[in-house]
Amino acid sequence: MDLNDKRVTVVGLGKSGLACARRLKELGAKVFITEALPKEQISVEVLKEIESLSVACEFGGHTLSAIDQSFLIVVSPGVHLDLGIFEGAQSRSIPVISEIELAYRILNKPIIAVTGTNGKTTTTILITEVLKAGGFKAIAAGNIGFPLIAVDDGDLDYVVAEVSSYQLEGILEFKPHISVILNITEDHIERHGSIDKYAKAKARIFENQRKENYLIYNADSGRTRKLVKGAKATLVPFSRKRKHRSGFYVIHNQIICGLTDHDLKVCSRKDIFLKGEHNLENCLAVVAVAKLCGISEQTVKKVLHDFKGVEHRIEYVDKFQGVEFYNDSKGTNPDSTVVALKALAPVNKRGRKKKKIILIAGGKDKGVDITQLCMYIKKVVKKIVLIGEARERFSLTLHSLGFDAIMFSDSMESAVNAANSVAGKGDIVLLSPACSSFDMFTNYEERGRVFKKAVARLIDVKGEIKV
Repeated sequence: MDLNDKRVTVVGLGKSGLACARRLKELGAKVFITEALPKEQISVEVLKEIESLSVACEFGGHTLSAIDQSFLIVVSPGVHLDLGIFEGAQSRSIPVISEIELAYRILNKPIIAVTGTNGKTTTTILITEVLKAGGFKAIAAGNIGFPLIAVDDGDLDYVVAEVSSYQLEGILEFKPHISVILNITEDHIERHGSIDKYAKAKARIFENQRKENYLIYNADSGRTRKLVKGAKATLVPFSRKRKHRSGFYVIHNQIICGLTDHDLKVCSRKDIFLKGEHNLENCLAVVAVAKLCGISEQTVKKVLHDFKGVEHRIEYVDKFQGVEFYNDSKGTNPDSTVVALKALAPVNKRGRKKKKIILIAGGKDKGVDITQLCMYIKKVVKKIVLIGEARERFSLTLHSLGFDAIMFSDSMESAVNAANSVAGKGDIVLLSPACSSFDMFTNYEERGRVFKKAVARLIDVKGEIKV
């Protein structure tokens, strides 16, 4: 891709925007950055890097002068595409692409791209670990915190990318060798406007794929099955409920590869360390990728057995006076929080869920329906501590369903202390917000780290012996 001496505008100065500026400078482009935030709200470290890169930058809004004489515009994931600057680009016939599109045009090695509402990070990391264990050189990048544009694939065999609907909105040629769609449930409605538009954005992951490429999808999801109809890639379904001769499935607690002349047992559910039906689906997708890449069953089995999970996703933090603390800060939508509750809710001898969970929830309201989540909270949650701007809507919905065990907190530390004050031996304190973090934190990672620090302070201040 020849960008030497050509003006390229980068919209948004987040992690992806800064990574784009670095790579574009390496390619010889004349970079101009436009950022909505005023300069005084940008960190000193970022400002120093901009200065060291010798790139021009405007702050406090996106002006049309930012795209004057631009050859290309690269947009960061957090920037909405309905801004006036993009209308100006369209009238000037300037291409607007996302960071992953720019990366795709530069990278040379096969990309394995993973999307879905929930499970993306766990699946992306697991695929990378399986590839490495199978003798391949691979790296995990994309929406997991390491921008795809920052990858140098010169010494790699595969690039494994977690991709979001935001990133997929701005692609033109992006074509993974293998794409994975884990699930589609209601999320990011404030950005996309409807579940159908959100699903269409996710479907862009395979729009450029052809027969020689593979599309792995969740056959247990009606929305996902409908989404892949008409795809030109070779379809590879996975299911935990029914047999698929052209894919991967579970029979008698065994994960089976149906791509051979006879059922090929890959591993048992007992071989998988991660618990929960959602993780079984994630692991089915991982097994599908592994077998398409020629990795042995023994290697896959060992990785699934040894992998203990990713930070911020139903992550065990500590135990204090018989109370366990779990960090699920990556639970940024209602369905994800239901998954966490199902995974952790204890069951009595009659198979009924016991109310042993104190849930910390709330954050930036995405505008999605929370009724089903609140109905499940009523079934399994002992007490809920609400934080953030969404807490009033959660409280009203829960009250309407007859659930009144509600507390409010203004900070994460006070929420942890409040949850601990009502927890007894054998209870679980779970942070699973069902909302994004941007009202109180920079991202879900910061929210999760603050939660873990609050738990550590609680234990330290109490000065008790952990049991």
